[in-house]
Amino acid sequence: MTDTKIYSDDRSQCAKFLYRGSFGPKKGQIDLLQKNGFDAWFEDQFSVSPTYHLPKLKALFASSSYSRVQDDMRQGVWWQCVITGEDQLRQRMAYALSQLFVVSSHGVGSLNEGLANYYDLLVSHAFGNFKTLFKAITISSMMGQYLTLSGSKKHDPQTNTFPDENFARECMQLFTIGLWQLNKYGQPILDHNGNKIPTYNQDDVEDMSRLLCGWNINYTNWRHDWINPMQADNSQHDMGAKTVMGTHFPAGQNADQDLDAVVEMLFNHSNTPVFVAIHLIKRFVTSNPGLHHIRRVVEVFEDNGDGVRGDLKATIKAVLTDPDVFAGIAHGAGQGLKGEHQHFGLLKEPLIVVANQLRALDMQSVGEHWWDTQWAGVTYGQDALGAETVFNFYKPNDAPQGEIANLGLAAPEFTIITTDIMRRTHNRMWYNILKLNQTNEKDWYWDNTDFNDHSMGTTEYVALINERFFGGLMSKSLQDYMYKALSTHTSPSQLKIRFINAIYIATTAPEFFCEG
Repeated sequence: MTDTKIYSDDRSQCAKFLYRGSFGPKKGQIDLLQKNGFDAWFEDQFSVSPTYHLPKLKALFASSSYSRVQDDMRQGVWWQCVITGEDQLRQRMAYALSQLFVVSSHGVGSLNEGLANYYDLLVSHAFGNFKTLFKAITISSMMGQYLTLSGSKKHDPQTNTFPDENFARECMQLFTIGLWQLNKYGQPILDHNGNKIPTYNQDDVEDMSRLLCGWNINYTNWRHDWINPMQADNSQHDMGAKTVMGTHFPAGQNADQDLDAVVEMLFNHSNTPVFVAIHLIKRFVTSNPGLHHIRRVVEVFEDNGDGVRGDLKATIKAVLTDPDVFAGIAHGAGQGLKGEHQHFGLLKEPLIVVANQLRALDMQSVGEHWWDTQWAGVTYGQDALGAETVFNFYKPNDAPQGEIANLGLAAPEFTIITTDIMRRTHNRMWYNILKLNQTNEKDWYWDNTDFNDHSMGTTEYVALINERFFGGLMSKSLQDYMYKALSTHTSPSQLKIRFINAIYIATTAPEFFCEG
């Protein structure tokens, strides 16, 4: 166990911690963390009431004149929860889980109430048990629609039809165990010829589809129920015996029994703790996890200290408080300790970069409800539950060509941060900074009082920017650049706009897009 008290005395570690464990610190939160310590922060985050999306979406829709829930309503509510929610770790965890158990508007269309409810499922189970979460995901109506498990029927010799294999394959490949057998360090296990060993084969997929057929989205009063779980139809469930990855499922089991057995098998598979650990470390901490960091998180997933497997509360705490995190150690690709420090951290996703900016600004909505002002899918190349495929916005081991790929390292976020997306992101961040004195109830605004003191000198002003947007972590080179840029702001008219220019310089700097 890491003695977190040692690190809570270090203000820079507290700042780094909040950028990892939340959508960015607000004014005073770093000081509060340093005062109370990491354990108290976790206790607070585990106990604070969840912020749910669907009730806010329904309230927003009820206040509007639209005949159906709009996409920008759901996205606006997502930003509201991210910017204002007190349950920051839960919201970050839900976002990370949404990139593991992918459901997307690109596959189900504008079923916004169903999508908000699916996101709330992730929020609700974020600190629960992985087994319970996986079962809830499997029979979710939105997942049933997205990966076509709903309506999957047993083999019919008369029509030569077979159960749908879509979810059957993805629940193994993408949700729980991955393609290859792994050891506790996340490294592939090799056979006697030095080849990686597959976790499953096509026969396993086919029998898995037989195990999971016979589930349907409920249909009542001429409408599909996108909120409640799917219902079992045992007349369309294959009651025969099946075998998947060496596990035998006896004949005569109904849809519920086979589902429970599948969940139990995948939950207890040796790959599942490793697969989940790597995903969470990559989403919260570093694109190139240290091997011992992976192993230690795996061991917590396997046993939380009280004999419980799959405790997500204990798992995420292990992810964020591992000694490698505080030391800044990543997988060094054979470069040694120096290389491990060089490779620690990650390129932030655009949504997280902008969330950091908006929380630092303490952005508010003019009206009672939050409408989307970011148009994230177009602007940032990603939005909540908006991945173009079930493989998420990028694959976990993606790397740009050049030095990163040549070193055998990963930096998957580069996949979406193209030149055009960077241009759009910078423009929208400038637009966010200009959100002052707004009156349209659909708009957002922030209070610039702290930044509008014309008596502050350049040094004092850069220190304020450093504290509010970087938690004091701004590099000396960026500070020097800002001193130089702001030294020309001397006339009264220039002083009025210097806070806008300074914030733009800070939040579009490369280091604002990185975490380490």
